[in-house]
Amino acid sequence: MSSSPIEDTPEAYIAWLDEVWSRQLNQKKDQGLVVGILLWPDFPLMSLTGIIESLRHAGDFGDQSRQIEGRWEILGNPNVPIKASCGLEFKPTCHYTHPAEFDYIFVIGGLLSQLSKAPLRHRQYIRLARQSACTLVGVCTGSFILVEEGYLDTVKACIHPYHQRDFEQRFPKFLYTTHKDFSIDDGVITVPGGTSILALMSHIISTHYGADRSAKVSHQISLPERRGVSHFERSAIIRHMEVKDPRIQKAIAIIEHAQETPLSVSELAKQLGMSERHFSRLFSAEVGVSPREYLLKMRLKLAVWLLQHTSKPITSVAYDAGFSSVAHLSTLCSKRFGITPSEIRKGGSISRVD
Repeated sequence: MSSSPIEDTPEAYIAWLDEVWSRQLNQKKDQGLVVGILLWPDFPLMSLTGIIESLRHAGDFGDQSRQIEGRWEILGNPNVPIKASCGLEFKPTCHYTHPAEFDYIFVIGGLLSQLSKAPLRHRQYIRLARQSACTLVGVCTGSFILVEEGYLDTVKACIHPYHQRDFEQRFPKFLYTTHKDFSIDDGVITVPGGTSILALMSHIISTHYGADRSAKVSHQISLPERRGVSHFERSAIIRHMEVKDPRIQKAIAIIEHAQETPLSVSELAKQLGMSERHFSRLFSAEVGVSPREYLLKMRLKLAVWLLQHTSKPITSVAYDAGFSSVAHLSTLCSKRFGITPSEIRKGGSISRVD
């Protein structure tokens, strides 16, 4: 549900600005974490509850839910509720307040068809936030909103794979990734939504409160120990469940997570605390191919997918998939599939890249 009409005259806007800059929270923040939340129509309820439940458990002892070491506010007009995609409505708890009062402002986007239907003041408030020290967080399609408002001109957005095609069509010149739970770049955070919001909140709480508070939150919401493997990384290694050694499972996750970044076998072994020789032997025994061959196979798989499902220039495909040049990609495609990247894009038949 969008806000009631606002008289958007210069005088009305200046009056609103004066109110925002003068308004403070009725309880001053000290070392606690304070976040503001902007809800877009048809927003995902899971994203909102993931933020609030994490802060609720981190900000007090036991399960008393007092906002002692943290505070959260839903910003907007308290008289105008905003409907979640599930149909439930939520009224803002706080008028638009000076952005410097908050450590983070979460922008929770809604259905793509509703992005233009948020209260006018929401976008104006985001623009004001650029003048303060708070960090903006684009949640779910909130990343789309931050692009539209000029926040992601030089940074890579973290988006859900479901929205990849929409993002490419709307913002063909902008960088993005679908392989992470969240991305922190140049003071802006983006998170694809879903359970990834819990990973982000765990990181934020650990940063501000320490590992003990983060561990408490994970326990209270029954979040399994992540061991450095994201939701998307975990889904990517399901097909490798026959791999029993947890070190090799993690290696596979790291490889698939870092497809866009050149990664050597020695670097991979170092991350796992193993010698390169021992890691290579163990990986080959568990997976059936060497780590170097597996790395190459994953890059080729990504390149083929990009060629078949996007309109990116072949040069961009080569670099995005981690190849040093188009010539390198072309040589490998010709060797492995018998056709060039251009022919793959035109629908040429290739064998599976499993």
